Amino acid sequence: MYAVRRRLASAAGRASVRRFASTEHSGHSAPKDESLGTAFYLTVGVIPLSYIVYFLSTPGADGKPSSLSKALNKYSDYKEHWSTRNSTHTAMVEQAAFDRNLFQSDKGSPHVNLRFPEIFNTGSPYNVSAGQGPRNMDAVVAHYEKLNAEAEEKKVKSLAEKKS
Repeated sequence: MYAVRRRLASAAGRASVRRFASTEHSGHSAPKDESLGTAFYLTVGVIPLSYIVYFLSTPGADGKPSSLSKALNKYSDYKEHWSTRNSTHTAMVEQAAFDRNLFQSDKGSPHVNLRFPEIFNTGSPYNVSAGQGPRNMDAVVAHYEKLNAEAEEKKVKSLAEKKS
């Protein structure tokens, strides 16, 4: 207890000791002039600004619109521009949706049209069971040529009907 009291007393004694050995570096400088501050200049600037805005917003004596209204009306054509743009965009989206629906609702062909008929002859010759050897492919080639010719005829007919 006494040791704590001694330390507190010595700490209090050190805090109260001040030395004024030199007056040159005391940390005090000569008084400075204070500016009026930004609030003053803003308040003073609002007064002429409000008069200018009032002058620009009042209509003319002969009923002409104010110069502020004229300046704002210069930008009113953006409404037409944006409405045209929005209607064009809507038409494009509707057409894209129609096309997508058209292509996705098509059944498509149930068979795979082969690019070359020799695909039947590819593969290992050792995995061929009895009776499954190489065959005459002329009938298969003729079948696919006939299918392609029929498809071309249908396309030509549909194009001729659309044009007329």
